[in-house]
Amino acid sequence: MKKLTIFWLMITAVMLVSLKPHIDGRNSSQAPLGRTGAPNESTCGSCHGGGSYTGEIIFQLNGDEQTEYEPGVTYTITFESDFNAPRHGFSVTVLDGDNEPTGDFALTNEDNTSLGTGGNGRQYVGHKSADGNNEWSFEWTAPGSDVGDITFYYVINAANGDGGTGGDYIETGTTTISPTEQPDVFTLTLLAEPENGGQPTGGGEYEEGEVIPLSAAPNEGYEFVQWTDADGNEVSDQEDFEFSMPGEDVTLIAHYSFSTFSLSFHIENEAGEAIDDASILFDGDQYEAGQYLFDGLAPGTYEYVVSRDGYFNQEGSVTILDEDKELTIVLVEDDTSAPGPEVPQISVYPNPASSLLHVRSDKDTIQEVRLLDMLGNVVYRETVKANNHAIRLADYRRGIYFVQVYTHDRVLTYRVQITG
Repeated sequence: MKKLTIFWLMITAVMLVSLKPHIDGRNSSQAPLGRTGAPNESTCGSCHGGGSYTGEIIFQLNGDEQTEYEPGVTYTITFESDFNAPRHGFSVTVLDGDNEPTGDFALTNEDNTSLGTGGNGRQYVGHKSADGNNEWSFEWTAPGSDVGDITFYYVINAANGDGGTGGDYIETGTTTISPTEQPDVFTLTLLAEPENGGQPTGGGEYEEGEVIPLSAAPNEGYEFVQWTDADGNEVSDQEDFEFSMPGEDVTLIAHYSFSTFSLSFHIENEAGEAIDDASILFDGDQYEAGQYLFDGLAPGTYEYVVSRDGYFNQEGSVTILDEDKELTIVLVEDDTSAPGPEVPQISVYPNPASSLLHVRSDKDTIQEVRLLDMLGNVVYRETVKANNHAIRLADYRRGIYFVQVYTHDRVLTYRVQITG
C-alpha cells in the first residue's frame, strides 16, 4: 500500500509540472517557439484542443493579399485571428524553399507582440499577451536577393480563456509569395569617334522600349557629325536626340570632325587699290599667285609671307580661333634696287603622317625642330643643325599638331595631322 501511494504521488507531480505552463499563464503571456506547423515543427494543438470556434485567419502584406516580393523591401504584415473566441494567441515564422530562415522580422508594437529566435535559427513573431485582442501588426524585410518562393507558416489559438488547454481551437495556415518577375534589361554602349572628339552621354542598362535622351557634346576643336550604329548605319544627325531601346544590346557611335574655318586675304597697295596677283607662302606651303582663300583650317596660329614683284614682302602670323577670318594686307611699293628677304624653302611631309614626319630644307640649315599640340604644349624638341630631320610618331596620339622649324633668322610653323 505504501508503494502504491508513492507511485501515485509521482504521477501527480509529473502532471502538475506538465500543466504548469498553462496554469501560470506562461504561453498566454508570450507565444512558445517552434509551434507554427512549419516543416519539422509541431503546433499548439499538441497541448490545446477541444474547442469549436468558427472563423478564419487573415494574413496580409502591406494591407492586401500580396503574392510577390521584391528583394530588400520591407513589408508591413497584418495578422488577424477572426474567430469568435474570448482570447487569441498566434505564432508565425518564414522559410525559403530549402526550409531555411529568410528575411528579418521587426516589431512595431512591443506591447502586444514578441520576437524570438529558436535553436534552429528560425525567427518567430507571436502574441505578447493573449487577451481579447485578435489583430497584430509587425514588419518583415525580404532577403536582399531573389531566393525563390518564400512561405510564411502560422498558427492561431482561439482560446476559451479558462487557463487550461481544453476548449481551445487551433488552426494553422501558410502563405507563399514569389519573387517579383524582373524585366529583361539591355546594355546601351556609347562610343566617340575619334575617341577624344567628344563626350557622348546616356549609356547604361535599359528595358526594351524605354526612351533614352542621348547627348554628344563635342570637345574643343571638334564638331558633331552624326550618330551611327556599330555597322555604320546612320541613327541620327542630331547632337541630342531620344533613342528607343530595342530588345538587345546596342552600341552607338558619336562621330566628330575637326572644327575647321577659312581665312581669306584681301591684298592692296598703299592707295587702296586691290592687288589680284600676289603670291602667298602660307603655313610653309607656297601657293599660286592670286590664291587668297584658305579653308579647312583647324584652330591655331599660321605663318604667312605675301610677295609681289615691285613690292616689299609682308610677313606675319594670324590666329584662327572659332570663326572664319578675313585679313587685309597692304603692300608697300619697293622703290629700292635691293631684293626683298628670301624666304627659305622648307618641306614638311607627308601630311597627314602616320609613322614618320620628314622636315627638309632646300637651302638654309635647320637649327631646331619642335612639335606642338593643339594647346601649344611642346611635346617634341630636337636640335638638328642639318638640312633634313625625321620625327618618329609612334608615341603621339592622333590629331592636329604644329611643327616649328627654326633657321638662323626665322621660325616657320606648319600644321600637320598625325593619323597613326
